[in-house]
Amino acid sequence: MSLPVSTSILASFATLKTLNDAKQYNSSYQILSEFVSYIIATKSIFAFTAEEMKGHLFTVFGFDIPEAVVRTTCRGISYVERAGHRFVVDKGRLLENPLFLDLKETAEAKNSSIIEQLIEYCRERLPDKTLSVDVLSRDLIAFLVEDQQSTSGQFSSIISEFVLKHETDSQFQADLSNIREGSILYLGLNYNINETGSLTKPLTLFLGTEVLFSLLGLNGEIHQKLAQDMYTQIRNANSGEKKIDLRFFPDVKREIDAFYSAAEAIVEGKEISFDTVAMKAIINGCELASDVRVRKADFFHRLQFQYGILEDSYDDYYSEENNKYNLESIEHKDEQEQDGWKYVSHVNKRRKGQIFRVDTDSEYLVVTNASNILRASKAQTEIDKRTRELEYSSDYAVSVDRITNILWYKLGYGFGKCDYPTNVNAVLKARIILASNISQNVTKVFALAREQYSKGEISDEQLASRIITLRKKPILPEELAADSIDDSLDFSEEFISRYEEKVRLTESALKEKDDEIERIKEEAKRNIAQKEQSLSTIQQEHKQDILKKDTTIAEKDVLIQQKDIQNRILEEELAKYHERDAEKERKRNKRRNICFFSLSILWKVVILAVIGLLAYYWGHKSGSDV
Repeated sequence: MSLPVSTSILASFATLKTLNDAKQYNSSYQILSEFVSYIIATKSIFAFTAEEMKGHLFTVFGFDIPEAVVRTTCRGISYVERAGHRFVVDKGRLLENPLFLDLKETAEAKNSSIIEQLIEYCRERLPDKTLSVDVLSRDLIAFLVEDQQSTSGQFSSIISEFVLKHETDSQFQADLSNIREGSILYLGLNYNINETGSLTKPLTLFLGTEVLFSLLGLNGEIHQKLAQDMYTQIRNANSGEKKIDLRFFPDVKREIDAFYSAAEAIVEGKEISFDTVAMKAIINGCELASDVRVRKADFFHRLQFQYGILEDSYDDYYSEENNKYNLESIEHKDEQEQDGWKYVSHVNKRRKGQIFRVDTDSEYLVVTNASNILRASKAQTEIDKRTRELEYSSDYAVSVDRITNILWYKLGYGFGKCDYPTNVNAVLKARIILASNISQNVTKVFALAREQYSKGEISDEQLASRIITLRKKPILPEELAADSIDDSLDFSEEFISRYEEKVRLTESALKEKDDEIERIKEEAKRNIAQKEQSLSTIQQEHKQDILKKDTTIAEKDVLIQQKDIQNRILEEELAKYHERDAEKERKRNKRRNICFFSLSILWKVVILAVIGLLAYYWGHKSGSDV
């Protein structure tokens, strides 16, 4: 449901905050009951359902409150009675709250003035642009109500300029702070945080790379302050029994390793890049790659022993058992989109596909400022709500600001006199948005200048001047100043040309330009040398490949010759073996023939002897002289 465009919406958040400050409340339901009472009185409602009241809250105040919260709130109002599925109002006991009416009217007057000033500022700054007051109002609401990562509005940059220009106007900033502080109280209602106090279930927070860098100060002071605000809430939640564990995925460990490896390459002169804030923080003061490695070891040491943040030991994300919980898809073709869904899928696997209604009860949650992960989380949450028919479903990933505010509210600080988190500061958010826009433009212009230089479209002097110009742009939120914001945001060709002229006229700038030209030439020489070395390496490798092939062929020839010799030896031995067998067979046949001949003579002699004996015996018996 999108917010309706109305100045009264901003007043609603301011009223929520000032009402909470003016009167002590024990729960979010008591605060919301004041808004429900106002609706009942002004609209002369005698009976309503929770769903109808939910609609009224959205129409009148812009509050998109879960129906369950509305129902519980109405049950606590003394003059409202439950009658089946409806609530009935006892008009005789209805009393208007003059404090609420006064706060609401005051807030509406102040916020009308803010929007009028913003419209006038935009018309002066963008005279040629068609201005949509509705869109501008909607973007202002998003700027003041949403967290630091909500920078996608059409007018978010110009709104940030407007806020920064009024940095010294204390009353103006107080009015903006009331709206942002009220949005945190609204957060508890919107997230259906029914009970405040300590956490009831263990929660593991997986921190993104940029969050770890911010916590240790590598992304500047402001981002470090916001990350440490988050850590303060986590430490408060763990003050009794430890409920929150801080971890980072093995994928994040690989990202950090790659980042420090790139830093080593830059220090060694093997790689040239337009350094990011974190990269500058790492390589400044490093003369050797070993210095970078020392800083890397110190980084992980501080994470573990100063903040208790460890690498997650779970490594079964792609096991067969977890396939049914996988949310990654080949439809996510963009690399950043794939990375976003990868972390959302990891969380779903750790939750075993279970859907939770409250973030603080969700067991596992990613904390990141990376827009691709936050978008994937929001998309999957909407799918969960639609498929399960839920009014609210827990996130898979939240920003640093969001988890800070949720924990701050959950721990019950919204109903006391505790200071609000640092992120409610509207100027701070404006600085973050503008610094992010400047950083993105610096990267684009730098890449374009390098491309033009490589094509010969600009000279060494022009490239050097543009690099110097870009390096002077403030890319840290704390570096931005209201009086110079126009120049900081100017990336036009005219601005670049003006600085090139300044370089020619200023001695110090000229020396800086000459140094930059020398660096560019050295880089070009280094690139040529690297290419020549690469070519030489390729040629040498080619020669070595040919030599290896020749050697292999020669070795194969030797092997063939050896095999021929072995074959001849085997054939000779086989012939000798056959000859020996033939000789043995001849001798065997000879012996057999002799035996047969001897036996043939012997049996004949025996037969003659027998015949002779028989003849002698017969003649002796008969007296014959045969």
